[in-house]
Amino acid sequence: MEIWTTPHGFLKAAAANNATSQAADGGSDVSFTADGHRYVGQINAQNQVERVQAWIDNPVLGDTPVEVSYSDYRDFGGVMFPGRIQRTQGGYPVLDITVSSVTANPTVDLQVPEAVRSFAPPPVNVIVDKLANGVYYLRGGTHHSLAIDQADHIVVVEGPQNEARSEAVIAKAKELIPNKPIRYVVNTHVHFDHSGGLRTFVDEGATVVTHAMNRPYYEQAWAAPRTINPDRLAKSGKSAMFETVTGKHVLTDGRRSIELHEIAGSGHNDAYLLVYLPTEGIAFQSDAYTPAAPNAPPPTAANPYSVNLMENIQRLKLNVRQFAPGHGPGVATMASLRAVITPAGTN
Repeated sequence: MEIWTTPHGFLKAAAANNATSQAADGGSDVSFTADGHRYVGQINAQNQVERVQAWIDNPVLGDTPVEVSYSDYRDFGGVMFPGRIQRTQGGYPVLDITVSSVTANPTVDLQVPEAVRSFAPPPVNVIVDKLANGVYYLRGGTHHSLAIDQADHIVVVEGPQNEARSEAVIAKAKELIPNKPIRYVVNTHVHFDHSGGLRTFVDEGATVVTHAMNRPYYEQAWAAPRTINPDRLAKSGKSAMFETVTGKHVLTDGRRSIELHEIAGSGHNDAYLLVYLPTEGIAFQSDAYTPAAPNAPPPTAANPYSVNLMENIQRLKLNVRQFAPGHGPGVATMASLRAVITPAGTN
């Protein structure tokens, strides 16, 4: 898509994929479909590609429009090329380039690194750490979740990445806690790597528990078409159910309480949750604090998100004894959090 949405790439791809053309605004609209993706380009009366539209799949946004506009065409030493390139994705600006020079057909030697050439996606796996009776830390890859056994249901904290990851987490949670439905999935924040699998839990029948600011965003985003790569929810047509959090919210089965607290004042996200099990002293959070790998050198500067997390824990008077972070090599302690917010060489 990156190549085929450039002016020259679009024209070559259109010629190779039986594109259709129709007159429009003194120029023409040219469109074609390749590899299940549709491309539409607008060409002006001077035969210059002014705009190219394409659509890509996104686990949160569904069929996501990508639009690249080209303007201010000039002669750069015999090469006609746009002097301005602007790109939006999902309606938001993501690129704006002013072109100052163009070199035609330069010698380029692009070697594909062996690690890239031989890369194969790792299998989706879930590694289980039992943190307490009925509390399971579900690790694997780069993103982790938590499964909590309640009297007649399961609570899963975090549905990250995509459908494949969430399907693996759901399967493992049901294996560990059989014969109970997943009633809730707790979402710490809206960033796509932490919300890309939520729709799979909705199809499973779970209520999404998230900060109140996130609900309207999810409702709007999930209403978009999903024709490029229909997921389970698109096929079932089920409606999402939400339970929203502002400040503090408690999920309980009458014996175990799960506290959800707003992480206030963080520069990472404005609608951000910390999950806390008061009886077990276990806290789950994503991105505010990621433990380093074993034997990694100590940080030379304090991570402001981690400093803010500590401030929130102290403000809320939480007795955290163990962290189950959304990223990193595994569980951590308050001592390890204190170590990263007190860099080497400081008191």
